[in-house]
Amino acid sequence: MAKTDIQQDIQDTIAEIVHLNVVAAQLDETTRELNAQYDQMDRMNKDLNKELRDIEKLEGFSTKAIFHKILGSKEEQLEKERQEYLELTLQYENLQNSIKILEYEVNLLEAKVGSKENLELRLSNLKGLREKEIIESDPLLRDKLLNISQKLEENYHFKKELEEAIEAGNISLNLINQVINHLQRVRNWGNYPSNNRGQMRRMVRRDSIDRARNLSYQVRHHLQLYDRELRDLGQRLSVQFNTDQFNDFTTFFFNNIITDWILQQKLTKALGSVAQTRKEVMAIQEHLETSLNKTDHNISSLKDQRERILES
Repeated sequence: MAKTDIQQDIQDTIAEIVHLNVVAAQLDETTRELNAQYDQMDRMNKDLNKELRDIEKLEGFSTKAIFHKILGSKEEQLEKERQEYLELTLQYENLQNSIKILEYEVNLLEAKVGSKENLELRLSNLKGLREKEIIESDPLLRDKLLNISQKLEENYHFKKELEEAIEAGNISLNLINQVINHLQRVRNWGNYPSNNRGQMRRMVRRDSIDRARNLSYQVRHHLQLYDRELRDLGQRLSVQFNTDQFNDFTTFFFNNIITDWILQQKLTKALGSVAQTRKEVMAIQEHLETSLNKTDHNISSLKDQRERILES
């Protein structure tokens, strides 16, 4: 079947864009080379200034002073410095000429690449016309396009839900890690002597328990939000975060071995419970990230299928 005018325009425009992509790569390479030569010119400027200062310094010395400071005569040393300065000057001039050529090339390439945006807009408009043309004249391709569009919409919706769930999970993990950090600070708080130092340590550790307990309410709230996002995806948390386990700590701030032992037992249990919650959330997050990557791949594949139809 012969190509329509729109199909031919699409093919021609794609060919121009492909050519401009090659030009863009040339522009990147030329720009890097130009920047490298700019850096080289800066270094040569410093070298030239140094050589010129050396010459001026030698010209200002008396013959006697030169004899004590350097080997050979003043004239010989001056000739050497002037020769080095002349060589650097010639290299500098060559570099300047090379830079001018590269700057000219960059300007030309930038002018060409600048038309790429208009070509991409033209291609998008042509594809819109081609899609309309297909819907009106080719039932088979029309059904394929409609099916792809429906799948794209479903995948975009699923991706949005995944991203929302991952964000909620990250917030929960951050809070859970804070709770664990506070509890770990308290792990070895028992058996302190009944003196000022022991009392200070107990106060610090009691503050850590209070912080962990206060954070636990935030954790529970955000895990509930997380669970809501997971339900939208057909999943849910199997571990319930129990904030009550933090409430009894403040009743065990007494300095005897029995309460210290009970407190350590409760602390170990609380840490284990929170660590288990973190483990489950991390596992779910890993699964969600995998699903997100797969969804991105599906979207990319569907878009490629759609493009192939419109560009055919």
